[in-house]
This record gives sequence, C-alpha cells and structure tokens, in this order.
Amino acid sequence: MPGAFTRRPGGAQAGFSMIEALAALLVLSLGLLALAGFQIRVLTDSVGASNQNIAMQLAGDMADRIRANPVAGASTVSPYVADWSPADEDEPKPSCVSAAASCNAAELAAHDLWSWKHAVAAALPGGLADVQGRAAAGGMLFMHIAWDEPAVLNPIAPAPGWQCPTGKACLEVSVAVPQP
Repeated sequence: MPGAFTRRPGGAQAGFSMIEALAALLVLSLGLLALAGFQIRVLTDSVGASNQNIAMQLAGDMADRIRANPVAGASTVSPYVADWSPADEDEPKPSCVSAAASCNAAELAAHDLWSWKHAVAAALPGGLADVQGRAAAGGMLFMHIAWDEPAVLNPIAPAPGWQCPTGKACLEVSVAVPQP
C-alpha cells in the first residue's frame, strides 16, 4: 500500500531516547558547574595575590621612607614605631609635604607614618599597619600590614609577636635601620 507506514524490525531504534538525552544533559551541566567553580577559585586567588602584592609595595614604600630619615630610624626608641590604630583624619603639624617645609627627623617620621597608614587603608580592604622595633634584633624595624581576605578559608596564623588583628591576613617586612 502506498502511503502506509512501514514498521521497523523489533530491536532497532530510530534515535536517542529521552533518558539518554537527559543523561547527556546532566553530564554536560556537571562539567559546566565544575568549570564555573574553578573560575571562581581562580578569581579569588587572583584578588588575594593582588592584595599581597599591594601590601609588599606599601611595605617597600615605608622602608624607603625610614631609610631616607636615618637619624629618626636609628634612635633607641624610633619615632616610626606605631601601633595598629588607624591614622588620624588630620595631617600632623607641621606639614612636611612641600619642598620648602622644614621638619625635623621626628616630625618627618610622624608625617611618614600618617601618610603610609592612610595609603594602606585606601589601598587594601580593611587595611591596617603597624611598625615594631625590637632591640634584640639589632636595630631592626618590623612593618606589619593587615587586610581583610575573605577568600582565605583556612588562613595561616601569623606569629603571635606580630599581634595581627583577628581575622585578617598579615604580612611582615623587616627593615635594617642605618645606624648614625
């Protein structure tokens, strides 16, 4: 009969079944989900590395400031030693910004700390900084920079002597202070 449907033999299939299509879709979606998770991990690690790079640059900036003011840096109780408190809103007096400014070593140290702490707070999320001096270390100053690092699931605890604020990632940089 022309136009009549022909029937296939018993075991032959005409195409994919619905279950096979759903299984393929499940495998594809799991692969894409794993790829998205990997991409998120790469982005968070990139932010963490960027924060650490910024912290290193800021620590290098402060090290250069201390080396440029050797009289203040080499004193028994260095004026560069500071706690974790954020910088005041007002610039220290006298201002040491212009080339015509006449600041002594202690005033320049106060201005350097103020500028540096503001730069740390502006550049890093929740950024704080301190400078510690240790007589036992032979005139070394230790700069600590701390920032919020939400991407870190299990942060490595810094040395207790740093007194790093709780819940923050910390970095320590030491500066050999020139002796007068």
